[in-house]
Amino acid sequence: MIRRTATLMILGLALATTAPAFAQKNAPGGPAPAPGGNPTIRLENSTSNIVNNVFASLTSQNSWGQDRLGANEVIQAGGNREFQLPPGDCMYDVRVVYQGGVAEERRRVNACTDGNVVLPMAAQRLTR
Repeated sequence: MIRRTATLMILGLALATTAPAFAQKNAPGGPAPAPGGNPTIRLENSTSNIVNNVFASLTSQNSWGQDRLGANEVIQAGGNREFQLPPGDCMYDVRVVYQGGVAEERRRVNACTDGNVVLPMAAQRLTR
């Protein structure tokens, strides 16, 4: 009986100390958690081509946005690069442009659960 009472007291103490923290996280007016998580795209260039440009935009957007490699960076043949994306939504479309202008795209990449993209992609290859 004493062991059972002691166990219940410890359990009650644990709940009492965590309850305020839990309530505080979900308090109205506090910051809401991101709906999806922390999306990341990791490109692995398994081609013999240099990647000059990488675009990753939310599937809900109509434009590709800015080149995520910037003006002075490339992904060498056999190289890889990871891109941290803004917290929240997870579904992204990815477009890479190789040296020479050949491009390929992959649609609906879940960057929160499976953001690994191996080049060449299985998607349709596009030309300039």
